[in-house]
Amino acid sequence: MYYLFYILFECFIASFIAFFIAQYYIITNKKIPYFFEMMNTYVFTLSVIIINILKVENSKLSNFLLYIILIIFYVRSFITAKDKFDSRFRSMILSFGYTRESYFYKFLMKRILLRGLEGFSYSIALILLLNKLPFWVTMGNNFSEFFYIILFLLIAGIVKNTNFGKISRI
Repeated sequence: MYYLFYILFECFIASFIAFFIAQYYIITNKKIPYFFEMMNTYVFTLSVIIINILKVENSKLSNFLLYIILIIFYVRSFITAKDKFDSRFRSMILSFGYTRESYFYKFLMKRILLRGLEGFSYSIALILLLNKLPFWVTMGNNFSEFFYIILFLLIAGIVKNTNFGKISRI
């Protein structure tokens, strides 16, 4: 029970910080760095698996890395929600005379918070699931057995973020 509250607290603080990072990038209309874009659900899952492998050896380092990965994952989920709404409605709403800040607070904030809740729920479920599986304890010794899982998650994450074959606005 204590561990559940710890994970909830850690994820909440990470999402809180990520919200303000995303807010900064949205209001200042800056492009986010590529490492935020790279953190989709596949790469996040892969990162949590690798962190669980490290947890056997060094728990303080793995907790710190999990916290950083959570922040990057939440920023990515907020920015993705912004991009989906932004591409359709931003120019129309800004043409009505709203500033970027009022556009963010009146129109965009509700949508990115809902998307953030989705990422928050997914991250907690994944972390709890991977911590409950008993085979992670012996995974340090049998890394080659799980190499294919890690490899395919890495390939899926890279393929999801490539722009090859996608129709986009230039």
